[in-house]
Formats: sequence, structure tokens, C-alpha cells
Amino acid sequence: MDLTPLRISGEFRSLFVGRSVSSFGDEIVAVVVPFQVYAITGSPLAVGLLGLAQLVPVFVFPIVGGAFADALERRRLVIATHALLAVLSALMAVNASLRPPLLWPLYVFAFLSAGMYTFNRPALDTWPARLLDPELLPSSNALDAGLGTFIGMIGPVVAGVLLGRFSPAAAYAFDAATFLVVIVAVLRMRPSPPSDEENEVSWSAIKDGVRFLKDKRNLQSVFLADLNAMIFGFPMALLPPVAVKLSPEHHAQVLGLLYAAPAAGAFVATMVSGRAKEIRRQGRAILLAIVVWGAAIVVFGLSRTLWLSLAMLAVAGAGDMVSGIFRMSILQVAVEDRYRGRLNGIGMAVWATGPSLGEVESGAVATLTSIPISIVSGGLITICGVALLRWFAPGFWRYDANRPEP
Repeated sequence: MDLTPLRISGEFRSLFVGRSVSSFGDEIVAVVVPFQVYAITGSPLAVGLLGLAQLVPVFVFPIVGGAFADALERRRLVIATHALLAVLSALMAVNASLRPPLLWPLYVFAFLSAGMYTFNRPALDTWPARLLDPELLPSSNALDAGLGTFIGMIGPVVAGVLLGRFSPAAAYAFDAATFLVVIVAVLRMRPSPPSDEENEVSWSAIKDGVRFLKDKRNLQSVFLADLNAMIFGFPMALLPPVAVKLSPEHHAQVLGLLYAAPAAGAFVATMVSGRAKEIRRQGRAILLAIVVWGAAIVVFGLSRTLWLSLAMLAVAGAGDMVSGIFRMSILQVAVEDRYRGRLNGIGMAVWATGPSLGEVESGAVATLTSIPISIVSGGLITICGVALLRWFAPGFWRYDANRPEP
């Protein structure tokens, strides 16, 4: 990996460390909340309703948060929101200490924490563009993504240790402490005022951000490319029956491996991402990476052996990571700073909604046909979608990072 952003910018180091510690806490709580709901109710449906509680905030809050990121001083905004998140986790620690714990606060927490997390993301994701030269942004995105996938692999393990040796209350207290680390790290940074003093938080400002996308084929293609892959080539809802088919006796362990495989492939991709900053044709890289994703999903759907299934999911995860690094880089560079927060918020809404729609699509097709047909057809449609996008936005294929155009 290219560590140059960490070496040359102390402020980026502070931001990177703070976000990393906070993400670690987020991964732990992502295990603790459903664990508590199931322990209280014994109902898988009750656990599934947590996703319903999070659906509206992950779509709405990032768009609103993008407007705030463009209009307010960024450091103050991040400190205030993380202080609120720390209070929320502390209250959940108190609830977890009750005998018995109350159920309804878990759903309220799921709603509010998902909202605050996605509300924060536009400010945090676009901040590096103010701290680093444009050619270093692919490297900074790879660093963030690499650590994120690594934390995604070890966070659930640590959550299991905390739940087994301590209690859910201890896990929530740990999460609250991680937000305090973010606040301390951000306090070490200089204030980051809005680049345009006329920016304001209003409905018209949000609409202005959406209007900015009009006729911006390259930026539209960033969103359409991801939606194409996630809606048609995202068969994660089908992994449980695939695990049973691959290993009826050990399907629970196999299911864990299937879920971990894309993250493992993404992590490996970031480990060899040192030359990402040298890639000029970033639109082409995104489209080719999505073709890799789609092709790997096709082979996964045809696979009858565990090793091949895991390998193909890992390849798909690596392709998705490469696509993500360059998608974020284009949004950071090709968008004027006064619009970056709002465009990143739109991106967050798209990236959060796509996988949910993908799970619905793959489940519906599998019900009408079969599981292999659903997976294979989804991968093939993803590849065809890349060809259609290549026709829709030929300039995206020629996009040059040295001469960025929205």
C-alpha cells in the first residue's frame, strides 16, 4: 500500500486514526445489537426488523448530512455528532445493565445510530480532499478501505469476546469510548470552514446538489455503475441456502466463510493498491472492475465446491474494492469543493440502497426460478449493464484523472 498520505499530512493521520477507532466500535455494536434483540425475543423476525428501522435513515440522513457538510465548519460538525453518538452508546450501556433490558431502545438506537453514522459520512469522506493533493486521493481511499475491511474481519471476533467474557453493557461502553477518541483526534486538526460562505442548510441547497448532477455524465456514471453491480450482482441474501447446499452438516460454519470471503478479497486488493495513484483512466478501471465482479458472481453461481465458491466471492470483493477506490476518487476530485458534501451524501444514499434492492432482486428471482439461475443471471446482467453504461457515457470510459471532468 502507498502510505504517503499518512507520512506527509499530520491532519490526515489524526483523521485516519480517529475514524479507524470509531469504525472498530461500530463493527462491535453491529454484532451486539442483534445479539441482544435475539436474546430478549428469541425471534429471527425481531432481528430482521432492525434492518427496517435503519432503512429510512440510511437513505435520507446522508443527503441531509451532505448539505450540512457543505455549509458548516466541518470540525465542529464532526465533534458535535460524535458527542451525540457517545451519549447514545452510553445510554445503551445503561439499558443493557437493566434486568431485564428493555427491547424498544434497541430499535431506537438502530434508527438513530444509523442516521447519525450516515449523516457524518459526507463530512468525513470529503475531508481528505482538503488535506491532500488530488493525486494522493486514490491512496488515501485505499488506506481507508483497507483498514475498514480489516476491521470488518476482526471486529465481530472482538465483539464475541466482549459478549462472552463481559457483557453487552461493556461493549456499548467500549463503543462510547471510541467516539471520544474521534473527538480528541479531530480537536488536533485545524478548523475546516465551508469553501463557499453562501452555502446554507436548506431544502433548496439539497435540490441544488441534485441539480448539479444534471448533464454530468461522468458523475452519473459513478452512481449508475455501482447500482448496476449491487442490484443485479449482489446475491448475499442467497448465501444461507448456498451454504446448506455446499455443506449440509456444517452449513453454519460455511455460511460464516461465505460472508467473510468478499471482505478478505477486498482486503487483499487494498494491500496491493500502491499503484492506484498512477491509474489515470479511472472510469475505465471502475467498469473493468465491475466486469470482474460480474464474472466472478457467474462462476460462483455455477460452483459446486466450497473452495471455488470462496475464491470467486473473494475475487468479486476485490473487484468491488477497486471500483470503490476510484469511484470515491472521482467524487472527490471532479466535484467542486462547495458541492462535495452533497454529492457524497447522494452517493452514500445510493450505495446504501443498492445492496438492499439487490437482496430483494436476487431473492425474488430465486423464488421464481432457482438459486443458481438467480445468481448466474445477475452476474451476466451486471456485465451487460457495463456495456450499456459504456454506450451511455463514452466519456466515462475515457475519463482522465489528470483532466477531471464531471
